[in-house]
Amino acid sequence: MKKRSSAVDRFPGIKQLLQENSRLDNALNQWMSQPVAWSHLCHLKTCIWMIIALIHTGSVNLTKWSMYIPCRGQFAQSRQRRIQRWLNNPRINVHRIYKSLVKTALSNWSESKLFLALDTSLFWDEYCLVRLSVIHRGRALPLVWRVMKHESASVSFADYKEMVEQAQTRLPESVKVILLADRGFIHTELMTMLTTQLGWHYRIRIKSNTWIWRGNWCQPKHFHFHLGEAICLHNVQIHQSEFYGKVHVILGRNSVNGELWAIVSDEKTTLQTFAEYGLRFEIEENFLDDQSAGWNVQRSMIRDVCALSRLWFILAVATLYVSAQGMDSFKKNCQI
Repeated sequence: MKKRSSAVDRFPGIKQLLQENSRLDNALNQWMSQPVAWSHLCHLKTCIWMIIALIHTGSVNLTKWSMYIPCRGQFAQSRQRRIQRWLNNPRINVHRIYKSLVKTALSNWSESKLFLALDTSLFWDEYCLVRLSVIHRGRALPLVWRVMKHESASVSFADYKEMVEQAQTRLPESVKVILLADRGFIHTELMTMLTTQLGWHYRIRIKSNTWIWRGNWCQPKHFHFHLGEAICLHNVQIHQSEFYGKVHVILGRNSVNGELWAIVSDEKTTLQTFAEYGLRFEIEENFLDDQSAGWNVQRSMIRDVCALSRLWFILAVATLYVSAQGMDSFKKNCQI
């Protein structure tokens, strides 16, 4: 009986890709093995092969990935099982590994101000991804994330409090940090922690029915603006039940679609506040990349919190690596 040929034999290009001397393999191995000590070398190698597969296929498809995973088994199922074992391996602490990688990457940046975007995304109406990302050059680079079995995209402060605390340990020192968040994160506990505990700043959108105290109670929806008009309210308080402040608010109507915008900030607001808050939309592009417009995470068929968290580690590392390569290329071209 004729011996069944492996995927590597049937596709010579894959063999060249997976050779130890391939540039991408070597670059990833050098980048990912230095900052942290993996519990087993095989964990690192499988991780690198998965990242290479993701970059080359452009999607989360374990069947396609299997072609890029060296394995003694002759069948694709053998390689898929290797991927599944990695994703479900409790010995692989992806958050500890990623902390070292992203901290090293950010330490080489020269920015004196960093914008962070906090948002959630719901998958299969069953799992909620909470992600905190660094906004940089039109991209949202994952900083820290959490996957929860949660049937809503709305989360409480307790659900992401530890994430925000972890983020501080991954950022460079002596950098001004401004957190951007949508209406679902208008939690007084968050604003208090950002200013008093972390020394950060914030620009958070508030709902049109949020109560604002400026000598009397009012709500953003009670203000009437023409398109493009705005007003700044300084040293006010918000939340009728909690009476939180003093804070600063800017209200205005979008000049394009007429949508009412209301942003609360710990620093005095100006029209620039709208521009700063607008950077938050980069994380929505990031979530879109996860789904139908990019990686197609839904097709992974993975339904486990820990496995999904490790899967997003692969996506985060690939995003961080590709972005870093793009930045290096940009700097070299500028020098030329």
